[in-house]
Amino acid sequence: MTKKIYIFSNNKDYSLETCNKLRAGLIKRGWTILEDNYEDADLLACIGGDGTFLSFVHKLQFPTAPIIGINTGHLGFFQEANPENLEHVLDAIDNNDYQIQIIRPVNCAIVTDKNTYNRIGINEVLIRGPFSHITQNEVSIGHTKIQDFSGDGILISTPVGSTAYNYSLGGSLVSPDLNVLQLTPVAPMNTNAYRSFLSSVLLPASETITIKGKGRSSNGTIIVSFDGRTHEFNNVKYVEVTQSEREIHLIRFSSYNYWEKLSDKLL
Repeated sequence: MTKKIYIFSNNKDYSLETCNKLRAGLIKRGWTILEDNYEDADLLACIGGDGTFLSFVHKLQFPTAPIIGINTGHLGFFQEANPENLEHVLDAIDNNDYQIQIIRPVNCAIVTDKNTYNRIGINEVLIRGPFSHITQNEVSIGHTKIQDFSGDGILISTPVGSTAYNYSLGGSLVSPDLNVLQLTPVAPMNTNAYRSFLSSVLLPASETITIKGKGRSSNGTIIVSFDGRTHEFNNVKYVEVTQSEREIHLIRFSSYNYWEKLSDKLL
């Protein structure tokens, strides 16, 4: 039976050149290239960097088909292959010689006076006040209040997102094999008047994080950013953050080594 693949690429010359080579190699091996109807694909290919991968998954609304990432960007944490080894990629795909890494995004439910809105982040969600205002929030894990937080905002990241904005904030690097969420403060205030946690907190992914505005932040406006996409919400009562039920299936070859990639790309 003919296998079908949908290919997504950014518009950079190197990516488009790689895309053409991949298409030619797949057609030669009997694959059908889908121009649309990606829901029918047996496999998805994403050519670019991590930003392209995030845009791709959001555009396709978190597809369930396996994704092979081909890196033409910089870091390439989501990508498994390089343009230089396309023949190896094609051989592995043809022979089903790969394993699947499951990525679980994070879900943010924003509860307002009238509606509940859900936003999903593969790397993270960021909750902050409008403009440059300090935000004041009551933070709870499960049914237990852990702190009244004052600062610029709160970031909740997935394990794969630990190397992104979370790392820039001083959060911990987390193996993608761990099923956890990470809560990291953004510019926390720690004075005689305000006491806020200064380090990130790791918690089981089964927990629910509730963030509720206090003081001047009560029932106010918040900004929610998810993987760099930003929305503003008004009259917010509280926000609940949980692990999403959706899954992203990322192709990894037998040579994949997370710690080696981390060392090469980041450390």
